[in-house]
Amino acid sequence: MNKIIVIVAIWACSSFASVDAEMDGLEVVSRDDGTFLVGSPTFYFDRALGAGGIHSESELWTPRKLRYRQLLNRLSVLPNWDPIETPSIWMKSGNELGDMIYNDFLIEKKDRPMNRTPILEGGFRSPLFHGLWATFRLFQDDHYCFSSARSYRRFLVGKSFSLFGENWPMFSSAYGGLGYRNDFINAFVLAGMEYIWIFSESSRWIPIKYKPRIEARADFGNFSTTLVYENAEYQDLRKNESGERHEVNGSVVYNCGESCQRGMLQLSAGLAFRFVDDDGVVYTGLQSDRVLWPFLEMRFAPMKPLKFDVMFGINDRDWLVQDSVEYQVPAFEKMNITVGAKNIAGTRLNPLADTHEYFDGDTISLTADGYMNLLQGYVRFEDSLTNFLGFGVRGSFWAEYGAETFDVSEFVKDVDFLFRHGDAGRINSWIKGVTGEFWLKLWYKDMLKFIALAGFERIDGNEKRFEVNPSEFFVSFNADWLIRKTFRISHSLRYRSDAQWNLRSQDPLIVKGDWFWDATFEQRFPKWGISLAGTIIQALGDEVKQAPNGGYSRMRFFCTAKKAF
Repeated sequence: MNKIIVIVAIWACSSFASVDAEMDGLEVVSRDDGTFLVGSPTFYFDRALGAGGIHSESELWTPRKLRYRQLLNRLSVLPNWDPIETPSIWMKSGNELGDMIYNDFLIEKKDRPMNRTPILEGGFRSPLFHGLWATFRLFQDDHYCFSSARSYRRFLVGKSFSLFGENWPMFSSAYGGLGYRNDFINAFVLAGMEYIWIFSESSRWIPIKYKPRIEARADFGNFSTTLVYENAEYQDLRKNESGERHEVNGSVVYNCGESCQRGMLQLSAGLAFRFVDDDGVVYTGLQSDRVLWPFLEMRFAPMKPLKFDVMFGINDRDWLVQDSVEYQVPAFEKMNITVGAKNIAGTRLNPLADTHEYFDGDTISLTADGYMNLLQGYVRFEDSLTNFLGFGVRGSFWAEYGAETFDVSEFVKDVDFLFRHGDAGRINSWIKGVTGEFWLKLWYKDMLKFIALAGFERIDGNEKRFEVNPSEFFVSFNADWLIRKTFRISHSLRYRSDAQWNLRSQDPLIVKGDWFWDATFEQRFPKWGISLAGTIIQALGDEVKQAPNGGYSRMRFFCTAKKAF
């Protein structure tokens, strides 16, 4: 194994680590700059080293995530209903290594596993016809699903819970729609259906069937609008329970226009909203069945190297502030020295999320009294040593008071799975962290882009109450080769140290540190608008569960074929 690592590392140094994601939104699988623990395509802990605080990025609401999917109290790109922008037709297919249908030569027959699971995606986006276009997409990811489906999830929903197949995948989605674009407006309407499993604060997997799901968007002038209708069906066949939620959600945003962006003061404002109507047994609840979230964004730049940013939102239940100041220090011509500070404070990281979960007669509160406050200062230095070599360093210090956590009252076991009762709480003491990062970049025209990264973080606080103790250090080597502008080789070799889940079981779940290697090989045929790509994920690393009640992360591959019009 050590010889393999050395060989691959040497190849990295001699060979932009844009390894293709198996699905839009699953880039976290190949992220190398922090702690990224994937339990399923619909649930993961994602925290970049140096981000500050102990929460994951998917728990924090920002205006940039207005069109993300709300999966209970987390915001996710996946399942992604953003239409493909390029007129094209495409197909993607792949599988975990070891499936009997592929007869993988690397696995002996006696060692062959019971089952391995695939992914599949296909769709098209038509060219414009008098401003009109049409699209269709079907996509399903069966990875991470088998262990929980075999012993638990399938008994909740019966023989099948997907658009095709019988693997009980964590999501299965299909939509079609029409759009219109001209110089003034870009608008579309999509309609479809979807099966999805959402991971709850009790550690249960909750099955939801959206039939239908309708999403409409319109961008015109300086305005962006989104409107979504979802008819969500819930069920638990073991308890003969069923219910429905009719939900309308969306947003209206005024964005700072071109002339505004050239000024010293830039302003944007918006309103995000959710309205729900529950009938029967539904496993989560939203206080007052609605939430309205007005917010304001402002940037003040009195001079080119100095900028102040602030986002403020408030309603009758919550408030949230995110602000920062950043200054680029004048230095030598090729140097880039930046110092900055940021602050996040509020009653809740995601004010649009549900407020309760219902579990075996218990009501779990997903909100905590009081508020959190995260303060961080950082300095970044980057320099180009030559016209093909550069390096950079970044250091930061952060402190957080009132961090969101979960106060467990008891654990209960169901088959092989452990669930928890309790309520959301706070750590009413200071948590402090210090981080350091270093990177080295090498490039040659468009042919080669290489970056080596390393980082460490030391956190001091009441660690037993952290949902996750993040990894303390990482190292990675990422590279892109582009040969004759038509053949691309991208790969990522990385190591992450141990991480630990504390509050989802009586004994902490330690996710051991390991090496990981992902690679993409792509051949482009520009004359015909065709591209063919193959990607292998987790070619190194043990097959382990990275999250409680999650699925195994296994070596897998997928191929993508695309024809642009």
